[in-house]
Amino acid sequence: MIHHLSVSAADPKGAAEFFADIMNGVVVDFPPNPGSYMVFKADGHGTGIEIYPAGSVMIPNGDPGAVWVRQPEGADRRTPTHFALSVEMSQADVLARAAAKGWEAYVCDRGGHFHVIEVWIDNTWLVEVLPPAFAAEYLGFANAVSDLADPNMALEDHKPQAKTLEHA
Repeated sequence: MIHHLSVSAADPKGAAEFFADIMNGVVVDFPPNPGSYMVFKADGHGTGIEIYPAGSVMIPNGDPGAVWVRQPEGADRRTPTHFALSVEMSQADVLARAAAKGWEAYVCDRGGHFHVIEVWIDNTWLVEVLPPAFAAEYLGFANAVSDLADPNMALEDHKPQAKTLEHA
């Protein structure tokens, strides 16, 4: 189980408020990296998202633990790192909230196995939001993969990414 993850945003507080809204969570300051916030959802699992100012990176610091430094202004903020987040909010509400932030958001089919709402935070990095129906599809797929005699066969019938189904 993943308890929390860390990301960065040009507007860390705004991103934290977005996540708290769609997760039904709370935002708190995260003083170890000034200007950062953490979102918690009281779900009994410690689910949280830390949001750092854009350009924040962690570097090793031995036994005391990692420290934060900032990349220069204008550094490329794109990354393959992303996550899927199940929410209790409707598809329409997620899309409306992304649009209100000015972020690109698309309803996408993941190879015929399940759907996600791609929300592009700051229009630079991805979170896959799964409203209840999409979460059920994803869990059905993930559980089926786990039950296969040869899990590597799970994507054998995967359809190529066709096209974006809907734009916010």
